[in-house]
This record gives sequence, structure tokens and C-alpha cells, in this order.
Amino acid sequence: MKTRDERLDYGARSNDSQFARLDAPGHDGQAPARPVAPAGEALAFRVAMVASESELARVQALRQAAYGHHLPQLAAHFGQPDPVDRWPDVSIFFAEDKATRRVVGSARLQCNRDRPLQIEQSTVLPLHLRGLLLGEITRLTVLAGYPHPVKVALVKAVRLYCVALQIGGIVCASRPSLMRQYVALGFEDLYGDERLVPMAHGSNLQHRVLYRDTVGTEGRNGARQQPGDAFFFNSFHPDIQVFDSLMRVASGLWQRPAAELRYNRAA
Repeated sequence: MKTRDERLDYGARSNDSQFARLDAPGHDGQAPARPVAPAGEALAFRVAMVASESELARVQALRQAAYGHHLPQLAAHFGQPDPVDRWPDVSIFFAEDKATRRVVGSARLQCNRDRPLQIEQSTVLPLHLRGLLLGEITRLTVLAGYPHPVKVALVKAVRLYCVALQIGGIVCASRPSLMRQYVALGFEDLYGDERLVPMAHGSNLQHRVLYRDTVGTEGRNGARQQPGDAFFFNSFHPDIQVFDSLMRVASGLWQRPAAELRYNRAA
């Protein structure tokens, strides 16, 4: 008579190691090919996260130059210190040219973990997004005339960050003249009716409200064949240093002044 263990043979368990089989020859007598790590695609710049006062000052200088190029009347405003940069759930990404060490692009991401997104001062999010962990991109800025794909690299860095922190989607506001760029970056009209909304945190200029699902956009973009898909999903870029930067921020290298931290708690 069979024992109970012989009668209840459920096959190999998930934790039964089969490592010896990895080197076993196949039907043709050759050892199976091992996976090869993808080769990194080098960029002319690196992307990191602000982790010091000096890096923040360089980003502010870029904002003044970039916004002054498009909106001269607002250049001085964007060059001033911005309290939002110091909110606890705000992260600032920047691109630095490797050869010149010049800051050539930046983006700011706010998460709604502690407070509503800035965009919610001006519009009401659809029901299916309420209560979700979301991010908002603002101050997406690139040095005028810089000939490398900085904007797409910054958005890729933001997406990797959001995936790691389980932030389900990203909203942003775009001036109509920049819509084509945002669509190429995987964003879609949030409401589907192309409405224009004056943005309180965008000098009350008219903006379209856009959304990018952190995970689902990959499948939709694959069907739409967007130009940036290969850069976003199929290429490894060692110069996009999101997680090294997170360690720098977490280590306390960027000590925010106490007065500004008090402002954060009171805001």
C-alpha cells in the first residue's frame, strides 16, 4: 500500500531548487544560452535628483533662462526661490551635460501623499482618479537649443521613480503650443474634450490637463507606435541615475533650513 505522501504527489514545489538543470546540455548536446544583459545606451548628459542647495540653485537658474526664452515677462518670477521645491513630497530631477557640467533640463514631481496636487487648485480630477496615489509634473524645462533628448529622459526618470514608489499615474498641465510634445511623451487629454483651464499655479494661463498612466501607458503606446517608445521601454540608460540619487537624498546630504521646514508644515 502506498504511503500518504506517495498518494498525494503534487509535483515539484515552487521552492524545490533545480539549479543543476541550468547547466545541463540541451537536446543538441549544447548548454542552453544564458540571458545577456542589455547593453547600456550612453547619453550626452546624466539625469539625477536634486540633493543639495547648490544643485537647486542651478535648477532655478535654468528655469529663469528657459522660461525667459518663451515667456520673457515671467523670467524673473521663475528665477526666484520657489517654496514648492521644499515640500516633503516633492522631488526635483535635473539633467547635466557630461562635457560642460551645465544643467540642461529639469522637472519637478509632486506626489499627493500629504496634500492635494497643485493642479487641483484649478480643476477637479475625474472620479476614477480620486483617492489614488498620483504625481504631478511641473517646471518641465529644457535649455533652448540643446540638441539631445533631455525632455524624454526626464520623463523616463520620473516614470521609473513613480513605478518604484507605486505612484499610479502622472498629471500635468500643458500650454496648447506644447501639446504635441506631451503626446509624444505618452500623455493623453485627461477629460477627452480638449478643454482649456486657467492654471492658478501657471500664472493663470490657459492649459490642457493631461494624464499618463504609470503602467498602462506602455501597452497603449505600443499599439500607437509612439516615437519615444524604444527610449522609454526598450533601452537601458545608465546615465539616468534615479536610484543612486534617492540614496543621496535619503542620506541627508540635502539639509533643508529649519525655517523652510516650518513653512512646509504650516502650508
